[in-house]
Amino acid sequence: MIGITPLGAVASAILLLLLTALYRLTLHPLRSYPGPRLWAVSRLPWLLSTVRGTIIHDLQRLHTIYGPVVRVAPNELSYTTPAAVKTIYQSTPEFPKDPMHLPPFHNGVPGILAADHDSHRRFRRLLAGAFSDRGMRAQQGMIQSHVDLLVQRLRERCGGIQAVDMCEWFNWTTFDVIGDLAFGESFGCLERARTHQWIAGIQGGVKAIPVINAIRRLGLDWVVPLLAPRRLLAMRERNARFTVEKVDQRRRWGAQDRGDLWDGMIAGDGGEGGGGDRAPASSGSEAKPRDPTAGTMTREEMISNASAIVLAGSETSATLLSGCMWLLLRPENRLRLRRLAEHVRASFASEDEIDLISVGRLDYMLAVIDEALRLYPPVPMQSNRVTSVAFQLYAACRSPSNFHRADEFVPERWLADSGASTGNKEFATDRREALQPFSIGPRNCIGRQLAYAEMRLILAKLLWHFDFELDDATMQGRDWMAEQGVWILWDKGPLWVRVRERERGV
Repeated sequence: MIGITPLGAVASAILLLLLTALYRLTLHPLRSYPGPRLWAVSRLPWLLSTVRGTIIHDLQRLHTIYGPVVRVAPNELSYTTPAAVKTIYQSTPEFPKDPMHLPPFHNGVPGILAADHDSHRRFRRLLAGAFSDRGMRAQQGMIQSHVDLLVQRLRERCGGIQAVDMCEWFNWTTFDVIGDLAFGESFGCLERARTHQWIAGIQGGVKAIPVINAIRRLGLDWVVPLLAPRRLLAMRERNARFTVEKVDQRRRWGAQDRGDLWDGMIAGDGGEGGGGDRAPASSGSEAKPRDPTAGTMTREEMISNASAIVLAGSETSATLLSGCMWLLLRPENRLRLRRLAEHVRASFASEDEIDLISVGRLDYMLAVIDEALRLYPPVPMQSNRVTSVAFQLYAACRSPSNFHRADEFVPERWLADSGASTGNKEFATDRREALQPFSIGPRNCIGRQLAYAEMRLILAKLLWHFDFELDDATMQGRDWMAEQGVWILWDKGPLWVRVRERERGV
């Protein structure tokens, strides 16, 4: 038997690669879709773009060149049409998520972001009470107290030599709120003016997910533990222990009818303090594991969901608030900032009138938030489905095919049909349904209404008390938004802002 020489093996490998590339370009079912040839023959360009954090900008560029449907990998299509988002995410039965785009499960149990259809529906049902009108009314005092503490902390720093990093302060506020909602106590970030180590660990872990998934796509799962820095592994273990401690503590407290995220789960949980993942044993028999479809949540599922709930309920709101602040403080948007501040100050006779309900009447503020969501969606990429198709939110919202003056910050476009503004006929052809920052369908964001209310409350309170401007020494000549990479979420840098007390009567 004649063996294969090293040279022959190399030649065979090259021939196989060439034949694969030829097949993908000429015979593959997706061969007729437009896109760059290199991306069509290999997954590597996508993976490199993802690891570098430039994927959303690269996809926007490709859609600008090739149109609303682009082949971005051998077996993957990317869309920017509003019709596509409904087909992909709102179909019945729903398209399952592509497992290669899902985060790894630390304890082997998927949380709400990665759960199958039945488990996801069960999780949503258990969490829904916290996001109902009743839940929001129950939480209003708690949320107000954290926003008032933010105002107090900024007042202490008014008029000083040092500018403040509003990105950091928004993160601290929303993390404290979600900590209280999720676990009955805040993380103390605003009190200490410092990021809690668990939060830093969650943020670092999310940033690592695209890199880990890229390695998994190459079939090199075994390499991940070898390449991961020891510091990152130690942080992951520390975070896992902290998560277990927080969940177990909240379970011991039991259901408290405070409208928080765990009341619905714990009410039906049969273990210690109203918690636990095993049914009580009858005399002379062993305890049996609970049926995971029984309508409650096991302890392991609570642990898996804890980090996702904290991250999704805080980082996204903080990101949008930071983006809003940046857009409003840019020199070309000063008139819009003034209009928004006057809108807030004219709508209330005193600060006491500003609450989660009353801020819902601020139509121009909602327009500002929607426009910020269009230009700077906190989660700029929608998740892929098993038939690997995805709606590219960032590219769709920046596409001239969907929005007139697509790269400009123009909140007035959202007032065109409200009668609150005139002269907006130029935006009549905007395809507003392309803006889906909370996704749509059965897996849309369960906390959408709470997020809107929280963001409006924070902005209203800040504009009631303060005037803001970018710090010239650190921000002049910079494009804070364009400097950021994306690893699932935006990798935000400091947003240095000068804060001063508002002059009364202004």
